[in-house]
Amino acid sequence: MSRSTDSWAIVHIDDSYNASVLGSRGTKLHWCNSRAQAIEFIYDEYLAILADTGEMDGALVHAAKQRFKVLQQQAYSDAEWIENVNELTVDLRHIIWFGSIAEMAELNNDFACAVREVYWEEFGDYDEDDPSAYVPEDEWSELSEALVEYLGRAIV
Repeated sequence: MSRSTDSWAIVHIDDSYNASVLGSRGTKLHWCNSRAQAIEFIYDEYLAILADTGEMDGALVHAAKQRFKVLQQQAYSDAEWIENVNELTVDLRHIIWFGSIAEMAELNNDFACAVREVYWEEFGDYDEDDPSAYVPEDEWSELSEALVEYLGRAIV
């Protein structure tokens, strides 16, 4: 998938055990074509993963989906919503990134900065004075590759 301004990434980690043979604690990355598709992923596929991890029956999955929707309606931002979802899924999984490629290219938070630093090390001209500088739109496909590289290196 080519990365456009509408591309969204969701990165989540398995918290149901402390370590993995792979060293990445069951980290998963999913790309979506839009915010709407990313939200749909949370309500369907992510919830199915939680249900499997937590051995939830159909009634619990339905209740969780309704709770996720209430939390989304009450939240002021996607970040607040995801934080609230993560509080409900303690010891199962948690989402460490839910956002667009555009946000990853410029947001000043630990995760986005770490991915951009890998981008500049691997694909650009690394500047130790600004190791997590903004990544221009025409280079977002490489930024998505840097995300994969970062997840391969990191125990998040």
